[in-house]
Amino acid sequence: MPFGKRVLRSDVAYSVWANHRLLAACSSLAAEQLALELRLSHAGILATLRHIYDGERVWLLCLRDTPAMGRYILPPGPAPELSLDALRQRWPNLWDGFRQWLEAQSEEDLEAEIFVQLPDGRPQLPRWKILRHVLAHSNFHRGQIVGMIRSLGQPPPAINSTDYFLS
Repeated sequence: MPFGKRVLRSDVAYSVWANHRLLAACSSLAAEQLALELRLSHAGILATLRHIYDGERVWLLCLRDTPAMGRYILPPGPAPELSLDALRQRWPNLWDGFRQWLEAQSEEDLEAEIFVQLPDGRPQLPRWKILRHVLAHSNFHRGQIVGMIRSLGQPPPAINSTDYFLS
């Protein structure tokens, strides 16, 4: 397997592992703590988890359903307001979707560009860069949730890549 695809596979596996650990840590929090406005990201912990989930959902649809040189328009409207239990139930399907999609891609498929219509323009990006974006986006917001958990006086999960590589 080419090195680039091995790195992407590892990055997806790490992101799945980190999301899973974060969901497990959030399961021990009270509903009030999950909803508390902590002014760090998307209102609170649950809203930020929803944002991560929806970003992954939307970008998986883009990657999976947009042909080479096709156009993808981000869906309008608000993301669904899922409960923590609903996120725990639905997220594994997305994780499987990313793994299955990546396994089916050739190097040429990963280099294929698609047009992504964002609110501020219409960039043309290769699929591998879109995948790297969604993984970085999730990682960024997971870090914010770790900060929110700490601000509640709770121990956050260890979710950095070194912890993953050593697990």
